[in-house]
Amino acid sequence: MEKAIARDYAVNPRIELGLTSVGRSDTMPEHKYGPAVRPYYLIHYILAGSGTFKVNNIAYHLHAGQGFLIEPNYRTTYVADKETPWSYVWLGFTGKSAATWVDQLNLSETSPVFSSDESYRLANCVNEILALNNLTPAKNLRAISYLFRFLSYIASGVVANVQPIRPEQNHYVTQAIHHIGHHLTTVTVDNLAQAINVNRSYLTDLFKQDLDLTPSEYIRNFRITKARHLLESSDISIDQVAEQCGYQRTNSFTRVFKQTYGISPRQYRQQSKN
Repeated sequence: MEKAIARDYAVNPRIELGLTSVGRSDTMPEHKYGPAVRPYYLIHYILAGSGTFKVNNIAYHLHAGQGFLIEPNYRTTYVADKETPWSYVWLGFTGKSAATWVDQLNLSETSPVFSSDESYRLANCVNEILALNNLTPAKNLRAISYLFRFLSYIASGVVANVQPIRPEQNHYVTQAIHHIGHHLTTVTVDNLAQAINVNRSYLTDLFKQDLDLTPSEYIRNFRITKARHLLESSDISIDQVAEQCGYQRTNSFTRVFKQTYGISPRQYRQQSKN
């Protein structure tokens, strides 16, 4: 469990840069978020406590004064420490120029962790955005200015030298995970096996051994969690959400979503807005 205040914003996909989410959370011991797949960039900064951040099955144990970047279409999980659960703030953003700004931070999927001693200023950027109810054009510009300040404080910090905890994951599984993230709309278990040059039954055995999931279960979870975040952070149609997540038929997507979350995609979107 966690005590959190958060807001999600729908962003026009043609915009140069826009906020998708902002928030602050004080977590309980061992509070877990994920596995999740987001269609936008997301940066967390730890104000207190500690926890573990995992991206594509590589884990980093982090503490106050550190933070981490989540890039679009990567499968991530994070868990609060049992003894010293963490508190953190976050900002999510997207847009045509988002990748350009992230490049200036020297962070990436393979080097996602940073350190900063600007704890007060980073928290204040988030608090100032949270105080802006109903983003009018003027308030949206002010929010974007705080996003740039947030990024500038991170850029003035350093890339943290944190040793990742790397499981003994089979290199075929690693290749498969990377392929899924970059070919989500078209990937099937058969063409996934072909892409990494193994047969389907062997790939299934490897996934069960390393991830306790079949490849089809992994792809399904990847798609449905990305769909959930698209519903929260965009105004694109349900048909477009289904298409971007690899569902050829919207009714198939709706059925899977309802099985997973108990409500339809349309109801979920309305609930998240409320």
